[in-house]
Amino acid sequence: MAKTEEMYQCQGPQCGYIYNPDKGCKKKGVAKGVKFEDIPEDFKCPSCGVGKKFFKCLAEQNQ
Repeated sequence: MAKTEEMYQCQGPQCGYIYNPDKGCKKKGVAKGVKFEDIPEDFKCPSCGVGKKFFKCLAEQNQ
């Protein structure tokens, strides 16, 4: 299971999508095992469509 510091949550309005590297993102063509920082900069949330810069690390949110 991915560690909290490896998972990122979308901060778009009304969105709670969490990127988990153990699962990847099939809808956006991101394979399992790909770290968030290795996802292309043009990655968009599969739920609400906002860009990668609107994601925050879950570990930072829990501090």
